[in-house]
Amino acid sequence: MKEFTPDEWGQIGTALKFLWLALVCAIYAGTSLMAAHAFIPSAVATKTIPAKFERLRKPLYATGIMAVAGVIVMLAFAGMNIDDIIKNFHPTYWQ
Repeated sequence: MKEFTPDEWGQIGTALKFLWLALVCAIYAGTSLMAAHAFIPSAVATKTIPAKFERLRKPLYATGIMAVAGVIVMLAFAGMNIDDIIKNFHPTYWQ
């Protein structure tokens, strides 16, 4: 069995950091988009909160969409960091 070099362990650590950042972005995106699309309109319709809170929806949508883009970018960076290690560890695809 092949052992990882210290450089490969560093790349694995970096990939894990990107995966954690993707999780943080996903949680933020979900919360932001849910507030903008469900909580605020429902609360305004039932008059639980004043109608002026409708102004928060556009910024929440914008930050939610940016967070979704952040998830995609973080997953791409994690994949780029781990790709060489997987190719070295499993030299043939169907093994």
